[in-house]
Amino acid sequence: MPSISQKIAHFQSLPPEKQTTFVGSIEDNPEYHLLTQSNTLSTSIDTEIMIVHKFIRDHYSIRFPELETLVTNPLDYAKVVAIVGNGPMDGDSIKALQTSKDNRLGVTLRSVLDGPSVMIVTVEATTTKGREMSPVELDRVMQACDMTLALDKAKRTLTDYVQSRMNLFAPNLTALIGSLTAAQLLNFAGGLTGLAKTPACNLPPLGSKKQSGTGFATNVGVRQQGFLYHSPIIKGIPNDLKRQAMRIVSAKVVLAARVDRVHNSRDGSTGEELKAACLERLEKLTEPPPNKGQRALPAPDDKPARKRGGRRARKAKEATAMTDLRKAQNRMVFGKEEKEVGYGTGEGTKGMGMIGQANDGRIRNLQVDQRTKAKLSAKNKGWGGATPVGGSASSLRGFGQGAGSGIDLRGKGLRASGVGTTVGAGSGTASSLAFTPVQGLELVDPKMQAEMSRKRKAEEDRWFKGGTFTQVGGSGSMGPPALPPSKKIDTGKGKGDMAPPPLPKK
Repeated sequence: MPSISQKIAHFQSLPPEKQTTFVGSIEDNPEYHLLTQSNTLSTSIDTEIMIVHKFIRDHYSIRFPELETLVTNPLDYAKVVAIVGNGPMDGDSIKALQTSKDNRLGVTLRSVLDGPSVMIVTVEATTTKGREMSPVELDRVMQACDMTLALDKAKRTLTDYVQSRMNLFAPNLTALIGSLTAAQLLNFAGGLTGLAKTPACNLPPLGSKKQSGTGFATNVGVRQQGFLYHSPIIKGIPNDLKRQAMRIVSAKVVLAARVDRVHNSRDGSTGEELKAACLERLEKLTEPPPNKGQRALPAPDDKPARKRGGRRARKAKEATAMTDLRKAQNRMVFGKEEKEVGYGTGEGTKGMGMIGQANDGRIRNLQVDQRTKAKLSAKNKGWGGATPVGGSASSLRGFGQGAGSGIDLRGKGLRASGVGTTVGAGSGTASSLAFTPVQGLELVDPKMQAEMSRKRKAEEDRWFKGGTFTQVGGSGSMGPPALPPSKKIDTGKGKGDMAPPPLPKK
């Protein structure tokens, strides 16, 4: 059975009059099947080249371990290994290889690598840590290099053949995205029929290779980098527009594949029209936005802004609000000069405004917030009234203390003497100080306090002065009344006990 390379040579050697010019059914044409097999084989060759490249790196690292990080292309790496070989690694020898063709490939080192790469390889070769290889090891590496070059040559033969025949089997698709990309998509989709049935949204991922395990980030740039991403029509588009460009081109690729599937427009005119439509839309994407000129400022809105309320907002306002001292400094009394203070020599003075002038030195009354002030009833004027006092004496009382009870102020830093004394209640200069839990230290009117005490005394006399259980015979004793001697009985113990109460009469 002839190989694929032999079949390709057979079809290429046919005279022009015997070559395939009219295609009835593409799937039934033998050359179309050869085209599909060539695409499949080309993909397999790429995999084989990667395997052989790994083999060369592992074995040649004995001689030059730094080379694999300097030359990453598998084909270029194999060519450099074949040129350098096991030769001396000094600077003069490497410089001689740059222009000499006396090697296994018959080419110079400068024809394989560019100028900066040649310079880096020369520097690293002089400081390499490798050792010389044995003849057996060197022969094994050279055979692998020859195999890599042979695989690359076979791949180029297949690619050239596929590109030359794509104009015959898919002229519109080739005109739109190029022969190489068209061949890759046909191979991956299974022919024109499979490509025509593929949804447009599934074309960008075709041919994407995962970069996992290479040590590089995979979330950078466009995620779907397949055959369509590397096509000539997409390469010139900026990176931020490539995804949108691939969506546009994918829809046109499916239309071109359907046209080629039914053998319409064999000259590729439909593909050219689709390409022109794609380029027009892509140019529209890449052109800068039109200059709209300077826009007028919006009309000012004089309405007050809606501000948030609530406890948190009030606290925030209070934290940045102007203090009363600053407000007083910002005001001035009409017709009166304000006081000034100096901040040092050469820095001038600062005006004080109405600070210290509003009350003329008088103590300002306590400002009580009417919304939060404690409410007391008309009858209950506070806890613990003060005893009426007269003259200039005063009385200090606490909560729950009677009129005659004293206060021990020795541990509170106050003198105990002179507190609680009472002078004539009729004097107009008498005052009373009482401690209440509502307002703290309270100043009470003596006349009002005396009137309240008189009313309280009258109420007590009304209910309790004439009772027989509280006072008996005016003795003032609160105990039980004494029994007469005739009511005492002798119990035999020499002591008189209280007689039992008499029985009630029937």
